This record gives sequence, structure tokens and C-alpha cells, in this order.
Amino acid sequence: MPLKIKRPSINKKLAVLAITHFLNDLHGTFLATFIPLIVGRLGISYAQAGLLKSLSGVIHMVVQPMAGYASDLFSRPYAIIIGPILTAIGASMLPLAPTYGTALIFVGLWGFGSAVYHPLGYGSVGYVGNPDKLAFFIAIFSVGGILGSTLSPLYAILLLKTFGTGLLLPVAALVPVIAGAWLVIRFVPTLRAEGSVERPSPRGFFRSFRNTFKVIFPIWIVCVCRDTAAEGIRFFLPLLIASRGGSIINIGTVLFWISTAGTISPMLGGRLADRFGTRKVIEIAMAIAPFFLVPAALTSGIPSIILYMAGDALLHAILPVTGAAALKMVPGARSTAASMVTGLSFGLAGLLIAPIGAMADSFGLTWVLVFVGILPILPMPIFWTMWKEQKQGDRHQDTEKP
Repeated sequence: MPLKIKRPSINKKLAVLAITHFLNDLHGTFLATFIPLIVGRLGISYAQAGLLKSLSGVIHMVVQPMAGYASDLFSRPYAIIIGPILTAIGASMLPLAPTYGTALIFVGLWGFGSAVYHPLGYGSVGYVGNPDKLAFFIAIFSVGGILGSTLSPLYAILLLKTFGTGLLLPVAALVPVIAGAWLVIRFVPTLRAEGSVERPSPRGFFRSFRNTFKVIFPIWIVCVCRDTAAEGIRFFLPLLIASRGGSIINIGTVLFWISTAGTISPMLGGRLADRFGTRKVIEIAMAIAPFFLVPAALTSGIPSIILYMAGDALLHAILPVTGAAALKMVPGARSTAASMVTGLSFGLAGLLIAPIGAMADSFGLTWVLVFVGILPILPMPIFWTMWKEQKQGDRHQDTEKP
């Protein structure tokens, strides 16, 4: 009698992928949490501080598309295993940076690890999940990362308070990500059958990138403005709090509360998109968000936090929606598409932090946060124009389900 091998279920694989996303993004706001400390220790300007974030953005822009293309061609989840480890090392070394140049190196390692991870992380959901519930499954995966980002400032402070600015800090940070790597090896050893695709080539990469980008551009431009708004809040709000006398504990607590609502909203966004269509959910969330984010920048205390929570929840609600829309548009290049609506958009958002930081040096942090709050509405004319012809197809695809 042949021996039957029990394969991990879809739910178990999805849970493991969500855990790896949680562990990777658990280090996602270390820079935002520690940036007031770095600015104070090294005596750098807001523009120089923004350059740290911009470096991460450049790395995401360059690395993610290539990592996404390569991930589409191979069946082994190497990027999901290696990425979070590099992310944890780079992020946990930030408080140890003795010079600005060293800080740039640590940010580079942190950004590279995260850039390697995300394309295959998102793309893999399309391989292990049910296509009829793609937005909801991506929402589950997204919630893992958002929960990690939500707890990230508290985790960063805990590590710093427990281990100080010594080598024990990165050693401690490595323990959970190594455990996550073992889970991937154990439960998600492959995503597709071996030999189902050819080996990558540079020519194939550029052709695939160009063709995919042309199709998903209306989604990508929305992601750029959404990510710039979200990253701008997380980067400049801590500096504003510090300028008003707040401590690193105050900063971590505020970031935690602002991110809390965003841990739930992607599940709702994914459900609504599967039922009513991705286009409608994106339109509503991006149009309403500025009505919370702009008043949040002009107020302070608990009212500001509540407004930021609502605005941030709307931005995070469409994370799985834009991801599902992109993956549906190009089902044969899922990781490449994922790299564009996560890495390329996130990378450009990070790159824009430096010039926005220069604006803060000239006009102040409050007015920069007002500008950041307006960003979600800016791409909508392009979105409405360029996705006009796809409206009926999107509605048909999202509503005709068994």
C-alpha cells in the first residue's frame, strides 16, 4: 500500500505566510520610532533624516521589481525565508549607529531585506489561496503585516529598554524571524511544481516589467499616493511630537494607537471588494481619507489621534483591494505585479520623504502633515480616467461568482 503524504492545507499555508509578514513588518517602523533619537544624537536636519527613509525607498524601487520577477520564475520561497532575517538585522542595528554613514548602511540592509520579502509574500497568496476569494485572502496576509507594523513601535521600545544599544539587541531580534523561517521550510516548501517555468533572463525581466506596468498603472498611482501619505504620517508625526517635548515612549504609544484601527480595516476592505468591486472601494476610501487626515494635522491630543486612526484605517482598508486588483489584471505575473503595488509604490513613497522633509525645514512639520493628508485625493482623476474602460470588466469579474 503506497504511503500517503499529508500536505499542509490552504489555511495553514496562508497562516504561515501571514506570520512571516507579521515578523517582517514587526521591524517596519523601527526607523520612524528611533528617528527622533537619531536626529538628536547625530545632529542632522529633517532633510537628512528624510534621506534615510528615501534610501529605503530607492532600494524598494530597484530591488522589488527584480525580486518579484525572479520569484515568478522559481518555485522555492527563498525570499520569504531570507527577507525577514535581513530586515530584522538592519532595523535592530539602527539605534547602534555611531555616525550618519553607518545609519545609512543599516537602513540599506533593513530596506533590502524588506524589498526581497514583499513581492513573493504577496504573490504567493495567489498561488496558495482560492482565486474567488483573492481580496479576502490578501486581506488576511495584509493584516499580518499591519499587525506587525502596529506593534512595531512598542516592540522597538521594548528591545531598546531591555537590551540597550548593544549587540544583544539584534541577537534578540533574530530569534522570532528564524523561527518564522523554519515554519516556511516546514509548511510552505514550494509554491508551484518544480520546472514549471524557465530560468530568468534580463531581457525577459524588462519586457515583463513594461507590459505589467502598463496594465496596472491606474492601480499603481493610487498606491503611490496612499503609501506616501501613510509613510509621511509615520515619519513626520514622531518628529512633531518630539519637537513639542514628547518622549520616545509617547511617540511609540501614539504610533501604536494610530495603527490599531488599520489592523482590522483590511479585512473589511477585502470583503467589500469581493462583494461590490475593487474600483468602488478604492474610490470611496481615497476620497474620504483627507477629511480625517487634514483635521488631524491641525489639531492635537486625543482628537488628533482619533482622526489619524480613522484616516489610517481607510488607507489600510484598500491594501488588499489594490493588491487583488493588480493580481487579477495580470494573473501570469503575480509577484511582478505585487512588487509594483507594494515595493515600487512604497519605494517611491519613501523616496519622496526627503523632499517633503526639506519642506518641513522651510514651512514646519504641521503644514507638511497637512500636505500629506491631502495626498490620497490627488491620483483619483488619473484613476478615473485610465480605469474607465476596465470598469465593466472589474464589476463583471467581482460579481459573477458561483
